[in-house]
Amino acid sequence: MSVWIAETLIATTLLMAIVMLLRRPVARWLGAGTAYCLWLLPLARMMLPALPQEVVYPSPLQMAVDRAGLPTLLDAAPAMAALPARAEATIPWLEIWVSFWLLGLVVFLTVQAVGYVRFRRFILNGATPVGEEGRIHIVSSPRAGGPLAFGILRPFIVLPADFALRFDPQERAMAIAHERAHHQRGDLAANMIALLLLGLHWCNPVAWIAYRAYRADQEQACDARVLALYGQDQAPVYGRAILKAAAGHPFAGACHLNPITALKGRLKMLSAHEMSLRRISWGMAAVALVTMSGLALTASGSRAAQQVAAITEKVDSMNFGRLADLVAQPASATEIAIPQVPEPSSAPKLAPHVRTGDTAANVPSVPAVPSIPPAPAADMIPPVPPLPPAQPMRLRDEDGRALSHAIPSEAEIRRTVPDVDVANGCEEGRSVNRRETVDADGRRHIRVRICEAQISAQAHRAARVGLIAARAQIAAAARMSDKIRADVLRDLDKEIAHMDEEE
Repeated sequence: MSVWIAETLIATTLLMAIVMLLRRPVARWLGAGTAYCLWLLPLARMMLPALPQEVVYPSPLQMAVDRAGLPTLLDAAPAMAALPARAEATIPWLEIWVSFWLLGLVVFLTVQAVGYVRFRRFILNGATPVGEEGRIHIVSSPRAGGPLAFGILRPFIVLPADFALRFDPQERAMAIAHERAHHQRGDLAANMIALLLLGLHWCNPVAWIAYRAYRADQEQACDARVLALYGQDQAPVYGRAILKAAAGHPFAGACHLNPITALKGRLKMLSAHEMSLRRISWGMAAVALVTMSGLALTASGSRAAQQVAAITEKVDSMNFGRLADLVAQPASATEIAIPQVPEPSSAPKLAPHVRTGDTAANVPSVPAVPSIPPAPAADMIPPVPPLPPAQPMRLRDEDGRALSHAIPSEAEIRRTVPDVDVANGCEEGRSVNRRETVDADGRRHIRVRICEAQISAQAHRAARVGLIAARAQIAAAARMSDKIRADVLRDLDKEIAHMDEEE
């Protein structure tokens, strides 16, 4: 189970990085909606179960050992069973890390749930109902800085208290259409799933960066839907609505019209040309192809994943304590029962020498005691004859073609599976630094360092430059009234000054 979790988290991280590399070219050539669909790839990989494992045939050596009935080193032999078991005190690092990861997941989800309840209570306190569109409740709240949407079971669209004063009728209609599109597309439920996925990767900096990119792509896809509804000629009006609602620090559980972090990308998207139906169809087909390829290459149950799981299970199942006791125990020879040699019987007494007259009767001499026969040799177990070289196993399929099967060694498996190390760190002045090395055994080591501070600073500078560029464009806009221009410029100046203070 732990192997599947680790493999899934690593594969999902790699897919997030791939999506972040593809999202901008895909949005430029195939549209913002197609780029937003790319984020289905890591979600689908996270929900993909392990594939069924392939049938592994035993090696010829193992088959020969099984036929001969030879005991293996770790089998429960009577001699090893007689040895006293000695438990070695080891630290369960795997259980500690899994518990720490689960604790972080619970804390993250608890913070998000409590924050959502507090945000909902805060934003609806003092809110005034404005109207309803189906299941969607439209309210006006003095605590809302701009239009926003939240709620899944009971959807809301919240408008600021000065919504009618700051926005003209066309801007109000497009702003409400933007928030309505979030509810119709199911973006609120998608955000909850994304937060759950982020909770599983709470200690992964790549996931946090990917979550911000996902929210930016979500807003741009919603902008593209609004422009498709009202027409590309209404892009300046919609851009003014976005600028008027510009503010920072959006809540994670809601969809805001006004996130300042994605303002520059959204303004660029407004100037994009309309995509043809054929181009959109090709884009969706490409996204489907990338999704299927990514899932097939990273699915649990592939050959590399099976080899890693087999090694882990083999190491976990070994009884190293009993093996150490066996090695430490001195070799004792088997006691051989030697039969007792019988004591030689005493020689018979000589008969007395009898004299009869002059003739002496001599008793015949006693025969010599026979030599003791040597003790019979004890029964010994004959040595096992050496095994003949195993013939290569050849299997044939239904058509009679020869099949071959080879089980790689542990060294070959280690060379196949790279060692990936992803952590937070700033090196060589780059936001993302990747190095790949190969050790003496032929194993690849991939080292990725992501500089969160530099990425955050770059995003902050890019947002400030985008605001300054937007201010210059609005100041030079001849079709805008002086009052609206003054209001927008004043709001932009406040936001630029606020960003300068944060630096």
